[in-house]
Amino acid sequence: MAAKKVKELDRIITDENLDAEATRSFIDNAFRDDGIPTTGTAITRILPPVSRFSKDNDHATKKQAVLDKLAAFFDRYSGLT
Repeated sequence: MAAKKVKELDRIITDENLDAEATRSFIDNAFRDDGIPTTGTAITRILPPVSRFSKDNDHATKKQAVLDKLAAFFDRYSGLT
């Protein structure tokens, strides 16, 4: 089960072009604190550089997509760790 968890997190990191070390730390803290933080700078640190000022609001869209994937990952494995 642990190998599957690592593989799935690695896939999210690759698919979303996230900072690998920061994302692993983010997820470890989420399991420790029993939840994915949706506010603050923790989520921003793992995201790839995206302009916050683009007219399409790419930053907010990317942030929400990553939060959705990480929340689903957390929900899947939270009772198993």
